[in-house]
Amino acid sequence: MAEVEVLVESLWELDEDQLESQIGSHVQAIGDYVARPEAKGVDPGSLESIDVNVATRASIDPRFLDAGRQLFDRVNPLTYELMCKPLGGDDAETRKILDETINQNYTKAAGMLAPVLVSGVGLAPAVATLVATLIIKKVSTYLATGICETWEKSLVKPAS
Repeated sequence: MAEVEVLVESLWELDEDQLESQIGSHVQAIGDYVARPEAKGVDPGSLESIDVNVATRASIDPRFLDAGRQLFDRVNPLTYELMCKPLGGDDAETRKILDETINQNYTKAAGMLAPVLVSGVGLAPAVATLVATLIIKKVSTYLATGICETWEKSLVKPAS
C-alpha cells in the first residue's frame, strides 16, 4: 500500500480531467496489451506504467477523456456501494473509519481504496489507483459533511 500512497501523492497534483484522461489511456493500453500478448514492455495495468510527468505534460486526448469519464461513472457507484454500504446495509462504523482516514491523509485514503477497487471491482492496479485518487479528490472538497453522504450526492444519476 505504501507504493500506492507515494504514487497518489504525485497524482494529487493532476486535475480531474487529467486523471480521467489517464484512466481512459490506461484502459485503452490494457486492451491493446491483451489483444497483442506478444507485445513487450511494461504492463499497462501495473503501477509502474503510471508516469505522472507524462500526464502533466501531455495534452488531453478527448477520446481518452471520454473513455475515462465513462469508466469512472460506471465504477464510482459500485465503489460507493462497496465502501459505504457493505453487505447492503448502512454501516456507521465503516463510514466513521472512512471519514477519519480522509480527514487525516488523502494519500492514505486513496491507498486504502485502491486495493478495494482491485479486489472488489476487478480493476487493474494502475486504473484502480487513478480511480481511487479521483474519487478521493472529488469527495475531499466536502469534508465538512460525512464522506459517504457527500459521495452519494456526487454520483451520476442514471438516465431515466
